[in-house]
Amino acid sequence: MKSKHLIILIIVFCVLFIPVLVLSAPPRVSPAIYGVVNKARQAMQDKDYGKAVQIIKDFIKKYPKRSHYLTEFTLANALSLSGKEQEALSHYRSSVKQYPEFPYAWQNMGKVYFDLKQYKTAGDCLLKGYEVSETRDPSLLYFASVSYLLAGKHKTALPHLKRLVSGKAGPPQVEWLEAFLQVCMELRLQKEAFDTVQSLLDKDGDNPRWWKILANLHLQDGDYKKGVAALTIYSYLSPLKKDELLLLGNLNCAIGLPMKASQYYEQSIAMQSNVKPADYERLASAYLAAHKPGKAKEALKQALKKKPTYKLWSMLGHVLYEEENFDKAYRAFKQAARLNRKDGKAHLIMGYCALQMDKKNMARAAFQKAASFPKQRKTAKELLGQIASLSSGAL
Repeated sequence: MKSKHLIILIIVFCVLFIPVLVLSAPPRVSPAIYGVVNKARQAMQDKDYGKAVQIIKDFIKKYPKRSHYLTEFTLANALSLSGKEQEALSHYRSSVKQYPEFPYAWQNMGKVYFDLKQYKTAGDCLLKGYEVSETRDPSLLYFASVSYLLAGKHKTALPHLKRLVSGKAGPPQVEWLEAFLQVCMELRLQKEAFDTVQSLLDKDGDNPRWWKILANLHLQDGDYKKGVAALTIYSYLSPLKKDELLLLGNLNCAIGLPMKASQYYEQSIAMQSNVKPADYERLASAYLAAHKPGKAKEALKQALKKKPTYKLWSMLGHVLYEEENFDKAYRAFKQAARLNRKDGKAHLIMGYCALQMDKKNMARAAFQKAASFPKQRKTAKELLGQIASLSSGAL
C-alpha cells in the first residue's frame, strides 16, 4: 500500500514541475478577437449574459475560420452564467483543445463539472488548471482534492493533500489538514496522520488548531485519555466554546474523572443565558459520580428554580433518599409524578419513602397508584401484599 502511494506522489511531482519549463506560447490574438471578446465581457459585466452569448455566436457565424481559444472561453463563460452549463462545457473543451495550457479554461470547466456533481471530472480539470498555471495557487490543488473526495477517490486525492500539508505549497491551512486526515482515517493510515500533526506541532507547538486536530484524531482512534490530554492543552492556548467545554466534560466523565468534568460543566453553564435542564442534569450526575451529593443537590435545586422537570425532581429525590431524608425525598418524587403521568417509577419510590417513615397508608396509596403501570405492577402488588401482612400481624 505504501509503495503505491509513493509511485503516485512521484508521478504528481513530475507533472507539477516539468510543464512550467515547456509551456507553449498561446495562439496569437488578433485585434478582431480582442474587440469581440471585450465587447462580450462588457455585456457580462452589465449582467446581460444573453447579449454576451449572441455577440460571440454572431462573430463565430460570420468568421467560422477564426475559431480561437479566447472566443470559445468567453462564450463558455457567458453560457455558464446564463445557466446553460452543458453547452458551456463543449466550448470550454474547445478552448483547451486549441490551447491546452490555458489554466482559466480548465479551472472554470472544473467548476461547472463540480456544480453538475461530476466530481471526478471536476477534480481532473482543476488539477490540470493547477498544473499549467504559473502561479500554482494551492487552493486549486485543494479544490481538486475535495472533488476527488466527493467522488470517493480517496487514493487519488491523497498525494495532492500530502503535498499541501507538507508545506511545499505554502503554509498549511486547517481545511487542508482536516481533508488529509479524513483521507488517512478512511484509508487506515493512522501513522501518517499522527506523524503529520506531530510535525506541525514540532514547528508550531503554540498553535491551538493543531492540538485540537490532534485531540480529534485521538478520539477517532478511540484513545479518550490522549484525546483529553490534547484537548486540555488546546484549552490552555485558546478560550473554549460551550460545545468544547461540554465535550471535555463528557470525555473526563468517560475516563473516570467526574470531578474534573463537573468543572467544565460549570463553566459551560456560566457561559449560557438560557441554560437547559439537561445541562444541570449532566452537572449533577458528575457530582454524584464524584461522591459529592451536596454539590449535586445544589445544582438540582438551582435548576428546579428555573425550569422544573420530571428528571430533575427524580434526581433530587434519589439524592435525598440516599441521605435518608425520606420526607423530602417523598415530596420530590411526588413533584416528579405530577410532571410525568405516564411513568409509575416515581409512585413506586414514593411508597418506599413512606415505608421508611413507617407511614403505611401513604405507602399503600403510592403502591396502588404504581400498580396501575405495567412496568411497576408486579413489584407494587408484592409490596401491597407485604403491607397487608404487616397490618394483619399488627392486629
